[in-house]
Amino acid sequence: MSDDYLWDRSGKPDRDVEKLEQMLGQFRQDVPPPDFGKVPTKVHAFPRRQMYRWMAVAAAAAAVVAVVTLWYANQPGPATLYVARLAGTPQIGERPIAGTDQMKIGQYLVTDSASRARIDVGLIGEVEVEPNSRVGLVTTRPTEHRLALDVGTLHARIWAPPGLFFVNTPSATAIDLGCTYTLTVDSAGAGQLRVTKGWVSFEYKGRESFVPEGAMCETRPGIGPGTPYREDASETLRAALEKFDFEKDSAALDGILGGTRKEDALTLWHLLARTTGEQRGRVFDRLAEVMPPPVGVTRDGILAGNRQMLDRWWEELGLHSASWWRMWKGAAPQVR
Repeated sequence: MSDDYLWDRSGKPDRDVEKLEQMLGQFRQDVPPPDFGKVPTKVHAFPRRQMYRWMAVAAAAAAVVAVVTLWYANQPGPATLYVARLAGTPQIGERPIAGTDQMKIGQYLVTDSASRARIDVGLIGEVEVEPNSRVGLVTTRPTEHRLALDVGTLHARIWAPPGLFFVNTPSATAIDLGCTYTLTVDSAGAGQLRVTKGWVSFEYKGRESFVPEGAMCETRPGIGPGTPYREDASETLRAALEKFDFEKDSAALDGILGGTRKEDALTLWHLLARTTGEQRGRVFDRLAEVMPPPVGVTRDGILAGNRQMLDRWWEELGLHSASWWRMWKGAAPQVR
């Protein structure tokens, strides 16, 4: 192949280049490129032929990445995931795992008190399953990998774009927003989420909690996720949230407001969407004390459920822009 072909198509093409052009032809740009004029010879830092060769390599590499990405996104995906034994004798259904095995959609991975296993989640991450756990494979395809944790503990490490990995539990669904986290479910279906990196959205029937790195969130059957809190939150705050979120004890709000610090602004912000009337006013006042609202965010606006103001206050918490998670999840949690 002549180097001139890659520059102005005047030379003889290589067979592989022709094949690549055919594959990428559907993405051809019909609009002509702008005319930047003649490039001065003095800008060349190395000989023309070497520059063309370097450009050819770079173009070919970019084209390969594009083709592979497009190919992967359009595959139906295998209906299985690979599972590796880490300790003891984990099982897929009634079949013990000796080394590495496959789990199909509808099957369950079960560990006893002495066994552990790792699930390789396609190309996007891995999940370590702790003893005394039961994890099912709901679906697996390029656009969605979904597990179900019935009971036990798993540790997920996901390095894919947000919104591709889900874990169902009896009381909420954990949706990956680019993260590392631990999820535990007890025999009654109650759960706890602990995020160590990135973000997780914890959801149940429209009730949402956005849980960042260094935070935790409880969940209960029939109710869904509670209010997120920092790992180092006081026992007073945790106990008050338990009563407020899951026992519907409105008097527990006193303990919450009295136990919050500046670091607990995440908790107070979520409570703005979970209270109404006089209670919301009290939450506003306490959040304003530890994290003053930005310009344009008013008490009346928050009490009226203004989502734009809620978003702007969120951005003051230093937990990424509200537009970042809206890109993946849509609007802010519903303000009643």
